[in-house]
Amino acid sequence: MDPVFQGNGIPKGQGQAILLIPGFTAGDWTFNTMSPWLQQIGYRTHLSGINVNVGCPQRKVERMLGRLEDISKEAGGPIVIIGHSLGGLVGCALARQRPELVRHVIAIGSPLRDGWQAVTPEVRPTLFAIHSFFQKFIEAPEGCGTERCMCEFSKEARGAELPPGVRFTSIYSLHDGIVDWKFAATENGDNYEVEGLHTDLVVNVEVYRILSNVLTGYPREIVKLRSMAAEASDIKTGKPSAPANFPPESSCQPG
Repeated sequence: MDPVFQGNGIPKGQGQAILLIPGFTAGDWTFNTMSPWLQQIGYRTHLSGINVNVGCPQRKVERMLGRLEDISKEAGGPIVIIGHSLGGLVGCALARQRPELVRHVIAIGSPLRDGWQAVTPEVRPTLFAIHSFFQKFIEAPEGCGTERCMCEFSKEARGAELPPGVRFTSIYSLHDGIVDWKFAATENGDNYEVEGLHTDLVVNVEVYRILSNVLTGYPREIVKLRSMAAEASDIKTGKPSAPANFPPESSCQPG
């Protein structure tokens, strides 16, 4: 129902390449809405090849390095990575290992530091149980995903900065329900706060409006002003509220 999903009234891309990486226990199907939308507004999207994002994240990063190289080569330069939840951390790890291939990482609802402490206490035991269950069936180093793990991904997931020249954006919700927003905000890039639940962020109208402006290269102040103007226009024209899973728009406020 919102014009944003039709590509109306938002900046357009020029065919830039974007790699989409899903979150924990999710797969490329997560982006069944976002990927066609990005293509509609002028970008070339590439999926990760991940069916279910479980197992050792470090090994997942190592396997994806080849895909990153292929996409960057086809694009003729560094690309953008958009990752939801754990996918944002995988995107950051890829950028740290091959910064010459990545120009911008956008993390949506990602626990950017302190590992499992970034997950809200109410759901942390359940998610850790799921992780432990899959570890029994997928070959992984001992202690993978715990504080005992000392792989590069685990060390980076505690909050390491991205290399110079790689832009970083975090989009998060105070009412995420799974990731504590205090661990989703970053001191090493731009922050945008939206309304919505964790799993809905990949189909969230505020997120899409922010993405359209951020991908164009607008600085944070301009993105905020454009979002405020869009909200004022919605109020003036009396645009109907969006249906369930698509929260009403509000101005995106940098954290």
